[in-house]
Amino acid sequence: MSMDDQQPEPVHVSTEEATCSTEEACEQTQQQTESRADQSRKSESSGIPNSIDRLRSEFDKLLGVAVEQGERALDKLGLFGNEAVWMPRVDILELEDEVQVSFDLPGVTAEEINITLAGNMLTITGSRSTGTTTTAGQTVRISERPSGQFRRSVPMPVAVDPDKVTASVQNGILSVVLEKSSTEKPRQIPISSAAGTGF
Repeated sequence: MSMDDQQPEPVHVSTEEATCSTEEACEQTQQQTESRADQSRKSESSGIPNSIDRLRSEFDKLLGVAVEQGERALDKLGLFGNEAVWMPRVDILELEDEVQVSFDLPGVTAEEINITLAGNMLTITGSRSTGTTTTAGQTVRISERPSGQFRRSVPMPVAVDPDKVTASVQNGILSVVLEKSSTEKPRQIPISSAAGTGF
């Protein structure tokens, strides 16, 4: 048998078979081994619930962000889809009787925009062409204006009346006004006093 045919044997260390010079040394070694095993068992068992709790809290945070930001959170998480979709910027202003939502959509006409209200989620979709096209001999050096399909969903801060929604486009800004639901509107409650009663 040549030296090349021999494979090294795995090394196995066992504390049970180790011989001790004195009985006291053997007891100390065994106690140390048992205490190390107990510590590793405790750390392993405590590590699993900590990992699960940490995972659960991270998942709860992600769900909270998705509820607050709508599709923007899904896009950042990579769950929105593979198609190139850009999201216009938005402002939401809550007044006493209504909610005003403004979207930046320069160069987009009213005919190119679709607006839907599903439950409490306002969604706009459409497409925009920036007009930047190249022909032979032309090179685009900078292209920062988004083009193509756009989509943006925003949750309303309060319940709104789906039958009382208006929208208009002016100077590249889409303005959507949503009247609050009657249950959300503040009401003045009259106070009646009983005449002739006193303390």
